[in-house]
Amino acid sequence: MFALLQENAQLASLIATMVAVLLVLSLIEVLAIRYGERVLRRIWHYMEVARFHLLRQPLIQHLVERHPALSGFLAARFQREHFFGLTLTMFVVMGGYVLALYAGLVEDVVEAEAIVAFDHYVSAHMSVLRSSPIISSVIVITSLGAAAVTCLIIALTSIVCAVLRKPYIIVGLLISTIGSTLFSFLSKMLFARERPTEILLTEQTYSFPSGHATISIALYGFIAYIAIRLTSNFAWQVRLFSLAVMICVLVGLSRIVLNEHYLSDVLGGFLAGSLWLIVAISVTEWLTSAGKIHWQHTWRTFDRVLVAACLIIAAIASTLYAYFHYMPMLGSA
Repeated sequence: MFALLQENAQLASLIATMVAVLLVLSLIEVLAIRYGERVLRRIWHYMEVARFHLLRQPLIQHLVERHPALSGFLAARFQREHFFGLTLTMFVVMGGYVLALYAGLVEDVVEAEAIVAFDHYVSAHMSVLRSSPIISSVIVITSLGAAAVTCLIIALTSIVCAVLRKPYIIVGLLISTIGSTLFSFLSKMLFARERPTEILLTEQTYSFPSGHATISIALYGFIAYIAIRLTSNFAWQVRLFSLAVMICVLVGLSRIVLNEHYLSDVLGGFLAGSLWLIVAISVTEWLTSAGKIHWQHTWRTFDRVLVAACLIIAAIASTLYAYFHYMPMLGSA
């Protein structure tokens, strides 16, 4: 193994990158579990203190007196008691920020900025890994973002939501997955960016943004959101979030390793998926505030067995899809 790494600098760099990413995620997870709740409580406390002192400033009081309608509207946007207050404000700010990042990335790609040169640099190094022994494992990972596998996982998730008697969650799931898929498809058609020349698996669609990266954020991110909402234990919430991030990162990295996409394609996919994930979570939280979804759930043995069975089915399906769909492509490449 060490001899192989010495002979292949690209493989060594890839493994080092993966190890570094996993270590960073693990460190963040440990710190979040240990200090996360305390930090969040302090943030909320300092925000309330800042709000209290801000409202007592003479200039603010003067503006409130002169513009009561405007000040009332702004004050309502920061109320924590209802969805259309601070919750919606935070979602709008996050969505706007992600959309701005996506627009900036698109501008860089279209205008052939430095990121495009870096794309080709990374792609040239990844092409050396065509005969690497890790390719088969990478193909199994990339199958988690394949259309057939994600459709199966969406169906399994919908079944679980129906059995748990929380059917309105499916609305957010469909918004996240269908919306992100359509957005990715239209973006591909609009920008018509060609895929890397050293592509390892045959694909018929354009390159930007990566559909696999998009759906990984939209689907696995929303599933993680469901699991987090159904869990009251903060440590488990952090672990579930960390697991979802890890899956998405690995799927995106697999597209680069297989030379299916450039680095900026994957980044664009992550941003597009995040945008629709925010929209879907916003709608789900609105349905929750309207009383359509109740997250408190008493887990029965049947519920746990069903979730475990769905996870096993998804794992088997992604592995079979990799070996019976992607592997023949690899043999003919």
